[in-house]
Amino acid sequence: MTYGEVRGTSTVPEKPDSAIAGGTLGTFAGVFTPSILTILGIILFLRFGYVVGNAGLGRALIIIGLANAISVLTSVSLSAIATNIKVRGGGDYYLISRTLGMEFGGSIGIVLFLAQSVSVGFYCIGLGEAVTSFIPDAGRVLPQIIAGLAVLFLFVFAWLGADWATKFQYVVMAALVAALISFFAGGLAKWDTAILVQNWAAPPAGPRFWVLFAIFFPAATGFTQGVSMSGDLKDAGKSLPLGTFLAVGLSDHRLLRGGGSIRCHPAQRPPH
Repeated sequence: MTYGEVRGTSTVPEKPDSAIAGGTLGTFAGVFTPSILTILGIILFLRFGYVVGNAGLGRALIIIGLANAISVLTSVSLSAIATNIKVRGGGDYYLISRTLGMEFGGSIGIVLFLAQSVSVGFYCIGLGEAVTSFIPDAGRVLPQIIAGLAVLFLFVFAWLGADWATKFQYVVMAALVAALISFFAGGLAKWDTAILVQNWAAPPAGPRFWVLFAIFFPAATGFTQGVSMSGDLKDAGKSLPLGTFLAVGLSDHRLLRGGGSIRCHPAQRPPH
């Protein structure tokens, strides 16, 4: 890697390797865990039942397959880039700017920054909704209050650095595993083939296919969280492809199994 790289008509300056501190995170902590936590996140627990109930199990499986096909193809492109250049800090922006040039990297990088900022509020509001569902007569303001406290909590971890965030994600991973075990255990215990057949077709007056696809699709983009950790990885060229494919493959399996286990009624409340 030279001090300057030329991609088309753009020159992307590079620091020498000796001037950049190496990361310490491996595949599991740096790529797989943040990716799987985002994929199997708020969409799965708060909106997946709504999608299956209003699309019917048949169309819901098509939605899952289409969304995950996009994520698999993107993961293949990511792996091809990560194994052909020396990946440093910057995540998606770094990969795009070093392959398509600074013009594309800068414009897409701004959109990614805005998307990451919006996603923080998105997940915190989801946390607020989930918590207030256990509180009778919580009111309409309490979810926003809980979301605000969650943002402050995340700010503290971001200020402390990636090491603290990496340790905390194991706590979240343990809670996610326990929730998935409870979810599938309940589905198997109350399995009813008649209800499965009844829910295969979509209800007569439900949202359109692409509306439901748009509600579900953010879950399929969660694998990019591992890419964002590129600057903290010990060996990004190895960890990014391996961790991304493991997270996408495992989440695809869980989502397809989860779609068959959900027997929700089409009249669930619509998303906010």
